[in-house]
Amino acid sequence: MRRRAIRGMAAILAVGSAPGLSTAEPTASSPLELIGAAEIPFGARFQGYPIGGLSGLDRLPGGDFIAISDDKGDGRQPRFYQLAITLDPAQHRARVRVKGQAILRDAQDVPFPIDRPVVDPEAIRHGDDGHVYWSSEGTWSDDPARRVQPGIYESDATGRVLRSFSLPAAYLYTDNKTRGAVSNGVLEGLAAGPTGTVYAINEVPAYEDGVADGGSGKPMRHRLTSFDPKNGKPLHQYVYEVPDGQYSVSELLAVDDRHFLSIERIVPFDAKKGVDARIVLSGITDRTTDVLSCPGLKSCPAIAMTRTILLDLPKRYRGIKIDNLEGLAWGPSLADNRRTLIVEADNNFNKEEVSQFLVFAWSR
Repeated sequence: MRRRAIRGMAAILAVGSAPGLSTAEPTASSPLELIGAAEIPFGARFQGYPIGGLSGLDRLPGGDFIAISDDKGDGRQPRFYQLAITLDPAQHRARVRVKGQAILRDAQDVPFPIDRPVVDPEAIRHGDDGHVYWSSEGTWSDDPARRVQPGIYESDATGRVLRSFSLPAAYLYTDNKTRGAVSNGVLEGLAAGPTGTVYAINEVPAYEDGVADGGSGKPMRHRLTSFDPKNGKPLHQYVYEVPDGQYSVSELLAVDDRHFLSIERIVPFDAKKGVDARIVLSGITDRTTDVLSCPGLKSCPAIAMTRTILLDLPKRYRGIKIDNLEGLAWGPSLADNRRTLIVEADNNFNKEEVSQFLVFAWSR
């Protein structure tokens, strides 16, 4: 993203390590090592807006980050931020600094309304020429005139929508009872592969695919879709299966064009106690079934993507209360050539939750 395109570049907030981070090694073996943490305190503001609702994170080519807020228009403009995140692995510290803010606007360059929910931003990735891709869960309403469908959008660096993608039926609202997407359970995860392909995954399965029923332990079958970035049309679709029905999928990050990291977490949760979450590595193989033309996964035999749990994050992990994890981005490489992974939590504009950043080193 071009720096000049984001307004208000003055740095106004710096945050150090999160309180309570234990320097002891985790007891279970995992390729992910927690090397730092930071928080943005509740009530912090930038250009008059509260900083919160951070639901997506991505690293820009120049080293800064973008983070989207899922403010739904309840008196405040939907927006995304530019952040600087610096790491000090030796001291188990991280610092977050807000540098800029861009207001999301429609294709006519008009800010989205603030008197009613319309877009519900959930994920963000950078594209070429300073553009960004971002997803919205839309707004379900029994009244078709007030219903806003989920979407994947490409915007310029100032936040103006340039175009929208064509979404498969499983990502669209139909009746919110028996068919189509589940309200507030759609496009939480968005990724951009190294060749430019865009990927998305639904937070919970569509009704035709066997929606989660409150933690029965039954496998839940999500759809991971690849999109052509040139025309915004779907290319392929694969089954991402979660073995237990308690976990939903809140983010997707491309390792390459066949492997992905994701966040899975248990919802609902008690904000005072913390959130059970995990980081998962999944993969597309030559045997993985393309289900793009399948109307309902319950009736289509399919070989799902591979999956490996890289790290379980209980409600408390190494002295830190795990919060509502929704963002995932690559950080800078370390001196020992390990990749860093930054995980971001959405505080839901709730003082009992935290805008949290956890930094991991990945030994692959």
